[in-house]
Amino acid sequence: MTHVLTALSTAGSALAATLRRNRLFLSLVLIYTFAAAAVGLFMGIPFWTRVPPVVLTILDILKLFLIIIGTGIIVWRFIHCLFRVKPDKPVRWLMSDLRSILRDVTHPVDGILCFMLIALMSASYAFFKDLIPVVNPFQWDTYFAALDRSLHGGADVWTLLWPLFGSPTATSAINVAYHAWFALIYLAVFAAAFDRRDPERGTVFLVAFALTWAVGGSLLATLFSSVGPVYYEAFGFGDTYAGQMERLKQLNEISPVWALELQQKLLEGYQSQSGMRGISAMPSMHVATSAVVALFGFSYSKALGWLLTAFTGVILIGSVHLGWHYAVDGYLSIGLAALFWWVAKILTRRFGATENYPQSASLAT
Repeated sequence: MTHVLTALSTAGSALAATLRRNRLFLSLVLIYTFAAAAVGLFMGIPFWTRVPPVVLTILDILKLFLIIIGTGIIVWRFIHCLFRVKPDKPVRWLMSDLRSILRDVTHPVDGILCFMLIALMSASYAFFKDLIPVVNPFQWDTYFAALDRSLHGGADVWTLLWPLFGSPTATSAINVAYHAWFALIYLAVFAAAFDRRDPERGTVFLVAFALTWAVGGSLLATLFSSVGPVYYEAFGFGDTYAGQMERLKQLNEISPVWALELQQKLLEGYQSQSGMRGISAMPSMHVATSAVVALFGFSYSKALGWLLTAFTGVILIGSVHLGWHYAVDGYLSIGLAALFWWVAKILTRRFGATENYPQSASLAT
């Protein structure tokens, strides 16, 4: 009985330490979640019944990603073993190396907690996104379209991009990059959650990430409710972008433009109020989160930061070229990312619990 009580006490202390270390990110996600629940209660729309399916879906994706990353780590350590360490018994060295990594349970526990919080945050975001047209019907598109033209010499931005990126090959390549955004986001979250060699770095990213989705993707998206060029005509704003969408459809007959299929599914989901139906243009979460990831990359190295900055540029171009967004959506998103990163650094220094984080165990060399 004494051993059981001791084990429970140790587990309780470890859990308390984990919550203290991650209290800032935990607090932000819980505030966001309970805000969604409160809005749902006020509007008579159930929130908690919608959470489990979204969380389970996100966790399934994250679980798959963990398996892929875990396999990658094993391969990387084995290559390191063969070409750098060169031990007499490589397999034994690898097993010892992996045991030393797994022996450090603190980092995986913190990482799993952060992943679970990301899943909960995603459920809250999905709930808020579905409510946008209910709370504030789409009405800003004509203003953003006009602002785009006023900032770009009176031309619709897609017409300026088309001579450069309007070929089937270029468009498909941009579309691939746009889809690769999902993998990049999961990879960044994994790095922030599990790589605690510099705890402040990971916390800053997670806090900026949460602020981007909560403030940018929910609050501002509701205030500036808009559908984007792709749905401009479908929602009765006119045929301004009909030519762009027709050209994309023509390119799709030559080389796949996957965005078109997803755009159609979102529209059908919105019209039937089932399946995927969240439509929102301002701000662009693809651009905003890519910019946050780029800033995160700079905390590792300048080379990685500039590489991810270039990727953000491709996403910005793709958001306009594929009809998802107005250019001003992306411009604002980059500014928001910089602002949220700055705020996250201040909050982390003030409320982050890095002082309670044990030293990271270094990998065997």
